[in-house]
Amino acid sequence: MNRAARNVLRKIGTDVHLEEEREEHVAREMDEARSRGQQAEEEARKRPGQDEGGMSNVPEELLTESEKRHELYRRRQSMASRTESAAERLPIMTSEERKARDRNRPKYHATEFEGPIEKLIEKYQDLDEVLRHLTLGQSMKYEFTEDGCILDRDGNMIYDGEKIVGPQKK
Repeated sequence: MNRAARNVLRKIGTDVHLEEEREEHVAREMDEARSRGQQAEEEARKRPGQDEGGMSNVPEELLTESEKRHELYRRRQSMASRTESAAERLPIMTSEERKARDRNRPKYHATEFEGPIEKLIEKYQDLDEVLRHLTLGQSMKYEFTEDGCILDRDGNMIYDGEKIVGPQKK
């Protein structure tokens, strides 16, 4: 708020009549809420055979935060008891269905660092096997070309398809 507006508000001061009107309005709303709550209780008493609704008959304006939270959990629990249990709702899978599901899932292949790419090439000779044994960081660092060469990030050739030709590890 700017200074001019603050100065005007400071000079005006508080209006006693406005404060009284606000207090009367709040008191009137509280009385109406209480009367609505009493009417709801009376109607609930008139209807026999239905179980008590807990605090659901009390208007929300009169409930504290903890009472509102309690009522929410109570409603959830009562709804859950009306529906069938989770075991009855979930599908039961046969062993054949489980095997088919597991067959279609991707296989997790854990890798661990075995050494620099030059050592992997010497050890496995086959580029597909070398690619399987690379860690994620190594696979991002090197590029495998169609003609069987391996290039590093800078485009320098590491392997020409027959032998290691590039710069060795620093």
